[in-house]
Amino acid sequence: MERGQPKIIYVDIDGTICTTVSDYNLAQPIVDHVEKINKLYEEGNTIVYYTARGQKTKKDWSELTLKQLTDWGCKFHELKMNHKPHYDLLICDKSIRIENL
Repeated sequence: MERGQPKIIYVDIDGTICTTVSDYNLAQPIVDHVEKINKLYEEGNTIVYYTARGQKTKKDWSELTLKQLTDWGCKFHELKMNHKPHYDLLICDKSIRIENL
């Protein structure tokens, strides 16, 4: 990612910084991915974690998700729950996979 002006970076949670599981209680952090995002935070970027957890079921996963991010040592400015658009493929000139950071 280019250096320069700080950026606003939205980061998905499941499958990006933690394992994807049917029971969110069992999700485990992917430590090197968390470290990459923390580095972006430390460089002055605004980090916003977002997730679709509960979007379909209407179950509120906010408390668990916030606890997980805290326990995993995630540095961030904001958590957005149920604001992830549903799609099968995202095509965007600004997209980057965490593996490419």
